[in-house]
Amino acid sequence: MPRTRRLHRLVLATSGLAVLVGIGLLISPWDGLVVVLGWTLIIGAVIAAALTLYLVRTPSS
Repeated sequence: MPRTRRLHRLVLATSGLAVLVGIGLLISPWDGLVVVLGWTLIIGAVIAAALTLYLVRTPSS
């Protein structure tokens, strides 16, 4: 299996980790830009995972 075929697993795992870190930042006692960073991580991870799943399912030809 070429390396490019496994890339989607890395992206999905990283997206899952980014969602967990974002949730951790949202429930942290800090305010201000930390909340914005948490939401940015969550939204970015969801978009990256959705694009990855879409592109994996799309035929290459």
